[in-house]
Amino acid sequence: MSEDGSSSHRNRTSSLRNRFETIMNRITSVPALLVVLGLSVAQAADIRRISLTGKDGVPAPVAEPGKDGIDRIHKVETPALELLPTTQKPARGTIMVCPGGGYSILAINHEGYFVAKKLNEFGYDVAILLYHVSAGKETQELAITDAKTALTLLQKRGGEFGLSTRKIGVMGFSAGGHLAARLTHATASDTPPDFVVLMYPAYLEKGGKVLDEVAPVRTPAFVYVAGDDKLAPSAVVYAGACKETKVPCDFIKTEHGGHGFGLKSPLPPDVKDWPDKLHVFLDGLK
Repeated sequence: MSEDGSSSHRNRTSSLRNRFETIMNRITSVPALLVVLGLSVAQAADIRRISLTGKDGVPAPVAEPGKDGIDRIHKVETPALELLPTTQKPARGTIMVCPGGGYSILAINHEGYFVAKKLNEFGYDVAILLYHVSAGKETQELAITDAKTALTLLQKRGGEFGLSTRKIGVMGFSAGGHLAARLTHATASDTPPDFVVLMYPAYLEKGGKVLDEVAPVRTPAFVYVAGDDKLAPSAVVYAGACKETKVPCDFIKTEHGGHGFGLKSPLPPDVKDWPDKLHVFLDGLK
């Protein structure tokens, strides 16, 4: 090899070494390495996943990481609950979380795992509902069946799975908010959730009137939305229906924030306080 060729080779090797060292210097833990590899920390963790009949060993659905930072589940072969208990004992209750995604996907990280971590910090056990999506015309009916079955399982057998049954609430984002509101209405005459949390819920109104299938009956609600969200009327109308029927409701509408922010980092300034507002609501529950 000529001197010029040898020098060029050394320069390329040095450049590659420098780039590798720069990357490694940014990786200070296994979780950071997983992020660099395109995996979410929660996905890589050993999450207990049970079927809606209470059987262990349900395989994890495939979640595809997007360039926008959202991990998307496009198909749920076996509806299930992913159990993420809090380390705080005794737990204050359990919250079933329904990620959004327009009934076509589940936005599993920023409306699922990240939210579970925050709720764990508040002292709540969490069960993330993996419900049917992209299942054709029957998708929404399959999803509400999943939600009803999951809620009953948590209410009757939650203790078997190490979850608190002191209070059992449901929380949903966007389409998951529609599912949560529909579940609350459908179970109102029997054993509804103890509370419902609707984050920028979708599909709750038509022509300024709340839809019958989601109309509030008696379950205390927390409703949060940004004013510039094109689906904001759903939250506004639902909160108004709560007021008319004297259903307790903490309603918060910010000026800006858009739709689908969940717990993305960084949160838009106007909506970064939503976890704190939710914490206050949860603290106020009897």
